[in-house]
Amino acid sequence: MKDSFQEMLFHIPLHQLTFLIPLPKEPLYYETINGSFSKEWLTTPTLVIIRQKEELTMLNEPDMANQIIQDPNLIGIITCFEELPSINEDILNQLYQCGIPFIHVDDLQSLKIFQKDIPSYSYGNVSLELNGFMEKGFINIASRLAYALETPLLYLDENNRLLWHTGQEKELREASRWINAHQRELEQGESIIVFPGQNKKTDQLSFDIYTINVAGLLQQKLIASSHLAHWQKKLIDKLTGLTALLLQTEEMFHEQQQQFREHFIYDLLYHKFESQQVMVKQARAWGWNLAKPHHLFVIDAELPGAADGNWLDGICAFLENKWAEENKPYIVFPFQDQIIVLIPDEENRTTNDRKNYILNAAVEIKKELNRQWPEIQIQIGIGKWYQSTLFLNKSYQEAKLALKFGQIWLEDRNIYHVNDLGVLRLLIHVHEEILDDYCREYLGQLIESDKTQGTEYIKTLKAFIGHRGSTSEVSQALFIHPNTLRNRTKKIEEMTGIELQDPQEFMNLIVAIKIQSLLSL
Repeated sequence: MKDSFQEMLFHIPLHQLTFLIPLPKEPLYYETINGSFSKEWLTTPTLVIIRQKEELTMLNEPDMANQIIQDPNLIGIITCFEELPSINEDILNQLYQCGIPFIHVDDLQSLKIFQKDIPSYSYGNVSLELNGFMEKGFINIASRLAYALETPLLYLDENNRLLWHTGQEKELREASRWINAHQRELEQGESIIVFPGQNKKTDQLSFDIYTINVAGLLQQKLIASSHLAHWQKKLIDKLTGLTALLLQTEEMFHEQQQQFREHFIYDLLYHKFESQQVMVKQARAWGWNLAKPHHLFVIDAELPGAADGNWLDGICAFLENKWAEENKPYIVFPFQDQIIVLIPDEENRTTNDRKNYILNAAVEIKKELNRQWPEIQIQIGIGKWYQSTLFLNKSYQEAKLALKFGQIWLEDRNIYHVNDLGVLRLLIHVHEEILDDYCREYLGQLIESDKTQGTEYIKTLKAFIGHRGSTSEVSQALFIHPNTLRNRTKKIEEMTGIELQDPQEFMNLIVAIKIQSLLSL
């Protein structure tokens, strides 16, 4: 019997496949191949392989797309271009609902598999496939495959610790529960068999284990749904086999572990985990104890003469070694050209004491870095402390805001806590048009005068605010005579209609200046 359309995908390198919608589970068979969409109904089961972009325009025309999709003899669509095709989301949803696969293949040569008898899998091409697998990376390829097969994928290390996962949140929760329920069998390397009908609830939560044997030295595992068709399991087998081959060298093994770590860090800082339990369990794979609440701060470091960002790794290694010697359970890692530090704090402190505690820790870290690298320029943003580490992503965003706006609004400092921004941090969430209107109402004439006549009213007002109205300090900061300053401030009062000695009115000017700084970013 001829192999199904889905089984033929086994013969195409995984890294060349992009699934624009999930694949139908039921096998599909075709008799004819077309190189274009027909304006008439197809007469036999047909696979359409598109190599000209012009043909895709028909799919983005609603009337034509409806006819194409409703054709009972359309088995599937394959495209082959340098870039992924751009198809209307509604069209893709209709294709999915009608069970018509839509796949993009990178290499034109691979399409020949659909035009002749299927040979047995050629192991002579394994090296070529490994090269592509290495280029695209396990995470990218596995994520695509999980999407195509509509299964969660969970990667466990040799100690059955979760290193990486992808899939729908509900499915991942079920898989995590299943792993916890079968922890003893997993640790002992026993087979886990669930008999259909044995228990409806258990049957729904059943998963299969795919072993990744790395050079016979250790075994890692990939967990997927047990309700997959034969051809789906073959593709996952291929994924695990290529992964095992890829990890034979120590260099590639460590590289993949680093990719898993980076993926976890990204989820930690950008995506709220489904539960703290899942996050804590996955963090243990990196030796991190996130069961305790932590402070988070972001270090912005500049080292004059540094050619690239690799020196950030050196800073992290220095801090890790120092804290290990001092037995401090701090966590540090580079992320997006900055350094993230997590400091545990489960003590019962007042809000002010807790803030002082983390500020002192930040000052100490800055001193250590300045001692090691005297020329380094350090600025630190600190987010709020939360009882649950599930909200570290929120603290991260706050730390970035503190760093970004602290540099503008708190110019005399280099360590900024988000609470230091006070009520001003609310401005960040106000629509820009409203802020602009407010700024122009109070500062419009000053800004226009500075622009057209070269006056320095905004600069003077900023210095006046920064030095709390001290005439001597403001004069020194601006390098002008006190009388010149008095004349300027008088002119500012005339143009704005605000008395600088009136606290209520002066506050409006302060807010306007802060907004002007914000809008100038």
